[in-house]
Amino acid sequence: MTDELFPCDHCGGAWAFGFSQRLIGRPSAPERDFSRLGSSLAPATHDMEARSLYEAPTEKVCCIYCEECGMQTPWIATGNDRHAALDQAGEIWNARMRRPTAKEGDLVKLVRKEISAVDAAFLIDLLSRNEDDWEKRGPIFGMIAKKIADSKITMSEYWPVDPVLNDAARYRKLQQLARRIYIDGIASIQFPRIPATGGDEGNFENSVNLAVDDLPDRNRW
Repeated sequence: MTDELFPCDHCGGAWAFGFSQRLIGRPSAPERDFSRLGSSLAPATHDMEARSLYEAPTEKVCCIYCEECGMQTPWIATGNDRHAALDQAGEIWNARMRRPTAKEGDLVKLVRKEISAVDAAFLIDLLSRNEDDWEKRGPIFGMIAKKIADSKITMSEYWPVDPVLNDAARYRKLQQLARRIYIDGIASIQFPRIPATGGDEGNFENSVNLAVDDLPDRNRW
């Protein structure tokens, strides 16, 4: 069964088995010490410490959880068959990854759309969710794939990201160097005077960028 489990649907992290125990008849109950608990906390993972015969009876439970973000399935009583309980938890875990099957309407919407290379992810997703009518839908998928392959992405249609990121870094640097002052009792924000050394006098924007870049590096976060 372990070969059939998908990575975490939330963060893509690795899954792991969790085992614990809870008070019998109180599925939402327990914290670490089940003899002195309310019903608001869930069992602690890997709490398999044996309980005294004089304490409240418990039952063993299991779950599947993500080692990275902690997302997990509900706790399932193992009973006398731990493997069956883990199979049940595995079905719940994988169900979080199962997407709805593709419908004919989804394909029609994609066909009618003016698609290009940026829509490749939508086509791949649609292919992964299609389960029937391959004879009918196959040629349509091929036509859409051919249209995507023939399309081109021109940079004139998209704003390049590098200038945006560089300008954002310059803004945050200036923001950290700014300070609050009061002029005639009115709160104001004052930015530092920046020497325009090494700048390009022929291009005002470049001279501003170079002047800000020459400032000491800011505290990143």
